[in-house]
Amino acid sequence: MGQYPYFAVKKNGKSDWKLKAVSLMVGTMLYSSVLCAQETTVNLNLTAQPLHQAVDQLARQGNIQILYASDMLENRNVSALSGQYTVEQALQRLLQDTDLSLRREGQTFYIVKKGKTPLKQDRTSNQANEHSLYQMSPIVVHADEPIQFGQSVLTQKAIDRYQVNNVAQLLDNMPSVSSTGSPRPGGQTINILGMQSVEDVPITLDDSVKTFDKYRQGSVFIEPEILKQVTVDKGPHNVEVGNGGFGGKVTLETKDVKDLLLDGKNVGAFLKYSRFSNNDQNTYTGAAYAQSENGLLDGLLYYTKRDSGEIKRPDGSKFLYSAQDQDTYMAKLNFYPTDEQKISLNFMQSGHNGWEPFAAMRDQDAVPTAADIERYGYDEAWKRRLVYRDQEDTSYSASYEYDPTENPYINIKAVASYSKTKQHDKRLPTVNMLAANLGNESWVDYSNTALKITNLSDLVTNYGKHKIKVGFQYQKMEQNSLIHVLSYDNNPDYNYGYFEPNFMPAGEQKLFALFLEDQYQINKFTITPSFRYDHITNQGFGNRAPRYSHLEVGQDYSSKTYTGWSPRLALAWQQAEFITWFANISKTWRAPRVDEQYYVDGPTATVPSTSLYLLPEKMLAIRLGNEMNFDDLFADNDHLQIRLTYYDNRGSNEIFRNRSVFCQAQAEIIAAGGSANASVCNGDYNHGFYRNITDYTIKGYEAEMFYNHPLYFAGITYSYIRGQRDNSPVNPWFSQKTWIEETPPRKATATLGFNLPQYNFTAGWRGIFVDAQDRSILNTDHSIGASGFSLPRTKGYALHHLFAVWQPISQKPLTINFGIDNVFNRDYKMYLGEYMTGTGRDYKLSVSYQF
Repeated sequence: MGQYPYFAVKKNGKSDWKLKAVSLMVGTMLYSSVLCAQETTVNLNLTAQPLHQAVDQLARQGNIQILYASDMLENRNVSALSGQYTVEQALQRLLQDTDLSLRREGQTFYIVKKGKTPLKQDRTSNQANEHSLYQMSPIVVHADEPIQFGQSVLTQKAIDRYQVNNVAQLLDNMPSVSSTGSPRPGGQTINILGMQSVEDVPITLDDSVKTFDKYRQGSVFIEPEILKQVTVDKGPHNVEVGNGGFGGKVTLETKDVKDLLLDGKNVGAFLKYSRFSNNDQNTYTGAAYAQSENGLLDGLLYYTKRDSGEIKRPDGSKFLYSAQDQDTYMAKLNFYPTDEQKISLNFMQSGHNGWEPFAAMRDQDAVPTAADIERYGYDEAWKRRLVYRDQEDTSYSASYEYDPTENPYINIKAVASYSKTKQHDKRLPTVNMLAANLGNESWVDYSNTALKITNLSDLVTNYGKHKIKVGFQYQKMEQNSLIHVLSYDNNPDYNYGYFEPNFMPAGEQKLFALFLEDQYQINKFTITPSFRYDHITNQGFGNRAPRYSHLEVGQDYSSKTYTGWSPRLALAWQQAEFITWFANISKTWRAPRVDEQYYVDGPTATVPSTSLYLLPEKMLAIRLGNEMNFDDLFADNDHLQIRLTYYDNRGSNEIFRNRSVFCQAQAEIIAAGGSANASVCNGDYNHGFYRNITDYTIKGYEAEMFYNHPLYFAGITYSYIRGQRDNSPVNPWFSQKTWIEETPPRKATATLGFNLPQYNFTAGWRGIFVDAQDRSILNTDHSIGASGFSLPRTKGYALHHLFAVWQPISQKPLTINFGIDNVFNRDYKMYLGEYMTGTGRDYKLSVSYQF
């Protein structure tokens, strides 16, 4: 007798539906062939016991599917029941003295509150697609929750299957999403729809905003082992995202007590060990968690240690000094004063230290010379090119939720959060390093303090249903930097060696925002207008070095305020039960970041000043698409999901470095074949290090298709992104269009696998196919200034991966994950990694146990 697993749909953090199906499998007999047993009379001998246990026994004995809310049967007991009954008769007897009723749809039974309708759509979206590369949130016009357009979700099952080193690697499996940077610890950023700056792809961890924008470093430092779900929104269409988010948003959620606690237990523990062959990595995870008998309180302590050697390339060579030694701690506490309230406290801290190259996002660019090795010895010669890095990433959040059952106008959530990421780099005391490489020692930290309050109201009228969301946001992003340059220890113009680097100014950005969204549902249509107002103030903290504090040349660190509205409109039309069309149009903006506003150069440079004149960058984004869902298409209990999406994003006033060509007069001389510098502008140009340039367009196409059957599954995705500026970023008067370098090449992914439910075993193949990339700014602008912003052209490549997951029947809490990445040890170069070499074959094994 084999068991199918449990499936749960989450709505407002609560488990709404739970499926337990038990079936007899003979060879490769289809699952549907045993469901006819529900019409058969069964001989029951059920003792007096909790209702949920009686229902589970009936499901096993009758070989049937029963769907019910996971908390609906709690604290309910039934009397003994014996005799011969059909399954339906037995269920009716078990529920006869309760406020529950039985519904049946085809071969499935539902236990629901009297007067309620079973959520078939929610069941389908989770049960059917659990083996996909990721899950696409279905668009349900008559949903109880706000409709989500174009959203992709990585569940716990997918996260465990991928067995990755960092979050960026997880997202690399989605269309229009790419990992950029290097495989080194902390060397990754995330690219969505051809945009990868921190301001374009905001990241939150349990509602805590994460920001890190250090020069030549990655921006994502979250340990994947603590995550239970990753949600990606593509494009600037989320009303809760302001001041940027042009590419999209990444929402990270950590594991909770209810995700780990076994059924029927109030105390539990979780142990996991992972081994990766490529870099001899060992990962150790342990967790302890408990909830009170009355369910009013639960808590979790979680720890992960990742310890590895150096990463190997496909040719067997190593990324020297890429070893990782990282510890992550997490604690969570949830308090439920009533059934309608929840208070949560979350804490996470991770850190690592060791010798690393200064530029974590690049390949091996700090190689000692033979002369240095002969002079200092091999070890010291290498370390003279490295930094000893001590990094720490911390997040705190506290939230309160109130959702009264009898009041449809109140569903409030308030979240206060604080996060901080800091790096301390130190070189050998005998090394004298330039300020451009952050000197001999540097201290950099980014912190975010935030408060968000939202309320969701339901309003039913004779002309349709409204879901009205209102919200308030406050956020303060602060960055501090300090470097020590030994060669300036006696130079008062550089504050005797201690000062803020001119290209990483210290300062803060404060944001106050209000937003309103009304999701109006009438018949088969949903119309969702929304408005957002942002008030943003930047403030520079100045510089300790007098060299960068000359007000007469425009080195002005005073505050600058930006305000504006972001209107959005979303539409959905359910043409038929199986197909829904959707569309978004959003007009939004972002203020300059602290780096862009207060970056300066020396007082005699061409662009010495801060950039207080900058205008906000704007975007008009359009998204069109449809989604199709087919149940029981080729066989009973199969499911096919298809989503087609088109993106058209038009940006204006792009904020870019002020380089090469500074005025139209200079541009005209260069266009005529001459040579000229800023002197021909007679001082009539922007003197800040940043300026607003001309417009750009990013267009993208996506196709996603997933097919799932109880015994096998398959999926394929395809994405194409095309990004062009109207002119050259270093010459706004250039007469031709230029390619945007951050635009990724075409990418396709595929998966194919099978299930053996009677053995709780799943295995399959996954492929990633990346096209050649020959689009470069240098295709049209051949100037020296443009070459500094180009990325090397790369060849296309295909990577093949295998995976297998097994839960031994005798001990279901035991899970074994096995995988092979880059099966054929393909040598390849990652385009968005500045010609970064890919990693070689990697055998991965993890064993986890819950008790």
